[in-house]
Amino acid sequence: MSPALPAAGAKAGSRFEPAYLAGWVVLLSALVVSIAPFLYLFSLSLMDNQQIFNGTLIAWPVRLANYPEAWVATKIGTLYWNSIYISGGSMIVTVAISALAGYGLGRLEFFGKAYIYALILIGLTIPIQIALIPLFVNLRWLGLMNTPLALIGPYTAFGLAFGTYIMKAFFEELPRELEEAARIDGANDFRIFWQIMLPLTRPAIATISIFLFLQNWNEFLFALTFITDSSMRTLPTGIYALISSEFYGNYGLLAAALVLFSMPVLILYFIFQQQFIEGLTAGALKH
Repeated sequence: MSPALPAAGAKAGSRFEPAYLAGWVVLLSALVVSIAPFLYLFSLSLMDNQQIFNGTLIAWPVRLANYPEAWVATKIGTLYWNSIYISGGSMIVTVAISALAGYGLGRLEFFGKAYIYALILIGLTIPIQIALIPLFVNLRWLGLMNTPLALIGPYTAFGLAFGTYIMKAFFEELPRELEEAARIDGANDFRIFWQIMLPLTRPAIATISIFLFLQNWNEFLFALTFITDSSMRTLPTGIYALISSEFYGNYGLLAAALVLFSMPVLILYFIFQQQFIEGLTAGALKH
């Protein structure tokens, strides 16, 4: 019994060591810095201009009317719908192509595989800004301006490099014995991919889906350039149009619109945060 008591005391006392306390201070500071801007934005969304210009930090009394006014002024229902089906459509196409490409590059052997993979990875280094003018010219020539394809196509193309990179890494980590057992049972390549390998990559699919959806949801440059019809706008350009309209200067209403813009992303992340974290760490732990 006697050796156990000092050990237990040492473990309890370690929580008060300077390094341990410094770690907590750093983490709490990072937490405050991370959430403080959103909390202040939420507080602004419940104020009128007089409270804002008086330097009020916490809204009281609250002005809930900013939210219905922002909903009507931004036509945010239409913006939500446009952002959801454009971001979601691009995400689904990107994940499907990335899964097929990742399986081929990770599990199959063929001539030039390394060069094709290197060519795909170059896509990770290309900023979207340098593709803006060529895409604009081609989309106008094809008559796709102000259509959903004007965004779904570029979003898919720029997401493929990341998706293929993640899927290839996951497929390579899966044991060869599963594939060999399936072949002995008479399964062909597509059946092995669809029924055996693909279900095992759900963490990777969840990671890619969330990352791409959030990236497409927040994208502004392509949406501003390729979509000029107000009925086809997505949320970022809709908020930009609100700032440029007669509501400029109504900061409470603008803050309410920004909170409404952020809520779907926050809800999506809180629902799938476990899958997102597992997907990012699983590839590093499988060795």
